[in-house]
Amino acid sequence: MKKLVIFLGLLAWSGQSSQAQSVRAKKASRAASPSLRALDSQNGFGKATFGDDISKFRDLELVRTDPATQTQFYNYLTDNLKVGPHRLTGITYGFYKDKLYYIELRMMGEANCRGIRELLSAQYGPSKSPEQAQTSWWLGQQVTLRYTEAPVGYATIVLGSNQLAGQRLAQRKAAGLPAV
Repeated sequence: MKKLVIFLGLLAWSGQSSQAQSVRAKKASRAASPSLRALDSQNGFGKATFGDDISKFRDLELVRTDPATQTQFYNYLTDNLKVGPHRLTGITYGFYKDKLYYIELRMMGEANCRGIRELLSAQYGPSKSPEQAQTSWWLGQQVTLRYTEAPVGYATIVLGSNQLAGQRLAQRKAAGLPAV
């Protein structure tokens, strides 16, 4: 839960339009990175694109809801969960006002986790954290990706739409709720 709060706070920060000039300069340098442009252009995972309406999805099981911000979280039910040759143990989709804004991928096994982490680095370039860190970040203009492995052999990848996560966070703040 604490990790989700940190992630959503970071998403809100990266999605604000009235940021200081140094932040705009950092965004401009991120925009120049071909690997982060690839992250932004994918804008989701597999066939799921951020902003897709919930009616496009099948085989979802409701996990929890946040009525104050019209947000629902669903587990994706399928037997064939893979990223390349690597197996996932589950996928959770978050929908804000029935639009996809959040995807969480879960995996187990030290070699499996390491393989997925290497795929991310190959596809999106070096992360915004040290190589040996438990958490790695890739910060695009439209999409933020976070890989966390803790403890070793158990990892989570969270992808989020910066714009929709920022809108959801603003709605929670307006309702006087914590940034969860």
